[in-house]
Amino acid sequence: MSKEARNTNTETDMNTQDSNILYTETPDRTPDAGPIRRGGTAVWFWTIVAGLAAIVLTVAGVQVEGCRPWAWMPAVALGAPCVYGIWGIYRSYRDRVDVPKSHNVLAGELGFDLLATCRGVAATAFFVPDTLVRSGETTLFLFLENYRSRQSVVTVRLGHLPDIGRPEATYTKFHLAAGQAAVYMLPVRTNANIVTGHHRLSVQLTVERPTGFGQKLEGTRSRIHSMRKLRMAVPFELAAGRPEEANTHAELPKPRYVSLASISEKEPTVERLQELLGKA
Repeated sequence: MSKEARNTNTETDMNTQDSNILYTETPDRTPDAGPIRRGGTAVWFWTIVAGLAAIVLTVAGVQVEGCRPWAWMPAVALGAPCVYGIWGIYRSYRDRVDVPKSHNVLAGELGFDLLATCRGVAATAFFVPDTLVRSGETTLFLFLENYRSRQSVVTVRLGHLPDIGRPEATYTKFHLAAGQAAVYMLPVRTNANIVTGHHRLSVQLTVERPTGFGQKLEGTRSRIHSMRKLRMAVPFELAAGRPEEANTHAELPKPRYVSLASISEKEPTVERLQELLGKA
């Protein structure tokens, strides 16, 4: 199989969409590229540890037990993971390609201060507006950006907050193509009994890489902590005032998931975000 064939999806994969995963209104067809296997520092470390442990324990076992079968068990039990790690490291370097530069929308274009990513996916969230009165409407903006050269599936848990019509936590899966940046907009309304003061909606992210590990795109921050699970608390304030009676029974707009940037395009579409914020 050629290197190009290894590092891109087939046409069938690109056109197949999981009904349980939310895709942007205009799907990003950017193909995957880069290594499937992981070959970073952690893989190097545990491969070396497994190899040394296999050698030391096998030598010790042979000296004590001679050439009996169980004396060679450490070589089998620890040698297999070591060989698998070496193969993964080899594959990760063999499959590396020249990847495009990330648009770096969240930290660059929008100026968000990102402290960490969730397995290569940057995220931030806020309410617009973030100061409300009882029965007032607001929109949760959840920004996601993939810093890897292969697609990611982000599972987002939005916590329960009955005061904004969320009696229980919900889980939603979002698709991000390689290098894609997108925003999810969820309109909500405060109820008439919410107390004045500050409130927070908990947001939790986990990330899967269904087609492989990929490699970090150029143009992203070289040193940023990557976490397996990312948690945020999105604040808003309820100000004292009369309820907005006119909006109490009005139907809320439907949630939207809109693409902001693709590495297949030369420039991000930040103007689209300005339009969306103007409507919020």
